[in-house]
Amino acid sequence: MTTTTQTNAAATSASKAASTAINQVTAQATGSGNSGGNKPTVDYEAFLKLLTAQLRNQDPLSPMDATQFMTQLAQLSTVEQGVKTNDTLTQVLETLKNSGMRMDMAYLGRKVEAATDQISLSGGSGQMAYAIDGAAASVKIEVLDEAGRPIYSTAGNPQVGRQTFTWDGKRTDGATATDGIYHVRFTAKDKDGKALKVASVVSDTVKEVRSVDGATQFVLKGGTTVGSADILSAS
Repeated sequence: MTTTTQTNAAATSASKAASTAINQVTAQATGSGNSGGNKPTVDYEAFLKLLTAQLRNQDPLSPMDATQFMTQLAQLSTVEQGVKTNDTLTQVLETLKNSGMRMDMAYLGRKVEAATDQISLSGGSGQMAYAIDGAAASVKIEVLDEAGRPIYSTAGNPQVGRQTFTWDGKRTDGATATDGIYHVRFTAKDKDGKALKVASVVSDTVKEVRSVDGATQFVLKGGTTVGSADILSAS
C-alpha cells in the first residue's frame, strides 16, 4: 500500500509540475509572461511533450477531469496560433526590410542634400551650406581633424538664411590638408552671447548604398556617409 501511495503521489507531483510548465509555455507563446520583450524560448513541440507527460503521469485514482483536459487542449491551440503568428510577423518584418532596401537603392546616382557636419576636401576644395536658427551677432567656423582638433577656423556669415562655407584646404599653420573627410563645427551666438543652433548640409551624388546592422547608409561621391534620416531632398 505504501508503495502504491508513493507512486500515486509521485505521479500527481509530476502531473502538477507538467501543468505548471504548460501554463508557463502558454504565457511565453502569447506574450503575457514575457514583459521583458524577449522572444519566446519554448516551441509548439515542447508544449506537446509537456501535455503528454502530464497525461502519462496523472494520478490513476484521481485522473484529470474532462473540463481540465479541454482547457489544456484550448491552451494547446493558443500556443500553436501564437507560434504561427510570431513566424508570420518575422516574415513580414523581413519583407518590409527588403522592400525598404530596394527603395533606398533608387537614390543611386541621384543628387541629394543631406544634413551632416562632414565636409569632403577633394582637389583642395570643400564646400557645405549652413543656416543659423536666429539672429546671430557672431559665427565661428572650425574644421576638425580625425582627433577632433581644430586645424582651421574662420568667421562665418551671421546673416539670416542659407549661407555657404568654402574651404580651400589651408590649415591655420599654413600647411595644406590632405584630401579626405573632415568635420566642421559651427558656433553661433546672439547679441547677448546666447548660443544659437546651426544646421549644416552638403549637396552631393549618391555613389553607394549600404546596409549596416539593419540600417541604410548612403555613401556620397565625395566620401561623406549619411543615414536615411539625414537625406533632406533628392533630385
